[in-house]
Amino acid sequence: MKRFLKIILFLIGFPALLGFVVWKSLTVIQEGSTYGFWPYVGIILAGVFALVYLIAFIITGVKAKKNAGNRKKVMGGVVALVIVSFVMTAGLWLVIDIPKLLPDILNSATSGTIGFDDLRENYSAQSEVHGNLLDEFIKLNYQNENLDNSYTLDSWLEAGYSSPEVQDLIATNFASMDKNGYVTFKGPWINLADGGRLTIPVLVHLIINEREFQDLPYILKYDLIPNPYKDDDFNDKFQNEGYYPEHDQEYLVKWSILDMQGTPMEIDLGGILSDEIKSLILGVTSLMPEAIVSVLNTLNECIADDALAGTPIYIGIDAQNGDFKLVISSTVESRGMWDYKKSAWLNSNHLLFAVISVFPARQWLYIWGGIVVFTSVAIGALRLKEFGGEEEEEGEGEQKKAAYVPAKVDYSEIDREATKGMSPYERNFYYATQERLRR
Repeated sequence: MKRFLKIILFLIGFPALLGFVVWKSLTVIQEGSTYGFWPYVGIILAGVFALVYLIAFIITGVKAKKNAGNRKKVMGGVVALVIVSFVMTAGLWLVIDIPKLLPDILNSATSGTIGFDDLRENYSAQSEVHGNLLDEFIKLNYQNENLDNSYTLDSWLEAGYSSPEVQDLIATNFASMDKNGYVTFKGPWINLADGGRLTIPVLVHLIINEREFQDLPYILKYDLIPNPYKDDDFNDKFQNEGYYPEHDQEYLVKWSILDMQGTPMEIDLGGILSDEIKSLILGVTSLMPEAIVSVLNTLNECIADDALAGTPIYIGIDAQNGDFKLVISSTVESRGMWDYKKSAWLNSNHLLFAVISVFPARQWLYIWGGIVVFTSVAIGALRLKEFGGEEEEEGEGEQKKAAYVPAKVDYSEIDREATKGMSPYERNFYYATQERLRR
């Protein structure tokens, strides 16, 4: 019966905890299924802790049986098991959390773009965000044929990051975005572009300021550009502007500040212009849409010239649904990229999935850690009752020591034999020496 109870208590402890960790990690595993073992890091970590506890459970059990009747040694095994149960659950996390090691690592790895509290409270939602980053990246690059269209989109999505082509595409194109984009912006202007402070004067400075570029490859099958003029009758998203060989060293891809930001700038001209002027412009554009498109395309080509921006920034007009907006768009979507922050996430997505996977383990090692300690104490109590022997009453040990009186030895015969043939002086020396030794 005691053996059965110990097995039940053991199963309620770490095996149950491991089950909860796996259950809460299912979303992370599903979203990062093509990233190999990285989404399983949290489960692996909890499994290692469970294995250490299992080893301690077995060793202390064997020693308790071996030292049956020695209550002190059996109690030592109980204490060791309880200590291991605490250290392998909440103990290690307290060592990590109190000095804030994990928040500092996460902040350093993501440049502060992903907060520790965000993952702690909502790790499942964050894993969906990072799973979507990869899926949408594959869709964008399937659309511009950076990924071979002879395979279906579903097959590319199923392969995901396990595909060498996808891995090469992410690594190569992000290197270009990083070295020929983000790091080329120097001085205070890049700071003004953050936090929604990108105004037209700041944009102009960031376009015309001199920058240094590196000769890096970029995988680009087709150069797609946004439709410069959109109304209710003509709102195609992209136009195909030609073919470029993959890794073409002569076709240097540069990036604008809008590419770093990712989202277009929109200026609502309807709120600035009077109704009469707005109606006049809409009338002209509706009568001559091709002429307007030609003018906007020419303007965009001038901006993209090396003498000015050196990279496309697309200026267009959105006249859909009665609106009248000036839209300044970036190249990221047509080139198959996210904005810089999300592209950086995607480039390190495997590591981020590993970090995210730790949070279900951390949460349940804290929650269920108390149960593991309690079951360890209960197992120890059963072992103590089974193998610890009878508990000595207080003072019983001292009484046993006092009751023990060694028997007296008669040395007379021994001394008689030993002193035969000795002179009186030698005999006296012998007896004096033996008396001192036998006291």
